[in-house]
Amino acid sequence: MTESTFERDGLKVRISVAADSSRIEWSGVSDIRSPAMFLNPLFEDWTGKTKNTVVTVDLTRLEYMNSATVKPLVDLIKLLDQTSLGVVVVFRDNDWQRAHRNCMSALARTLKKTKVQ
Repeated sequence: MTESTFERDGLKVRISVAADSSRIEWSGVSDIRSPAMFLNPLFEDWTGKTKNTVVTVDLTRLEYMNSATVKPLVDLIKLLDQTSLGVVVVFRDNDWQRAHRNCMSALARTLKKTKVQ
């Protein structure tokens, strides 16, 4: 298994890749004005590493994400849906994450390999 951790301005994202499964765990706070500048290059690298795995995107430890973080997250899920064997997006059941989970659930209906929990 390989692991990498990336941190910036209070946001921490850890990726773990094993033979048949991968996990991308978000924690902390994403309140960056332009998170795509930081996140998109990481996502491109990760999709190559997770190509033949089922990927879990775990947002349960994320304390907050601003609206600017939503688009890069959606872009990641769409990219993973195209390149991996399957995608599971996991949210915590609290008020602010519930709204994002509902939005992601609606999006997942248009994707072939993505499930939202």
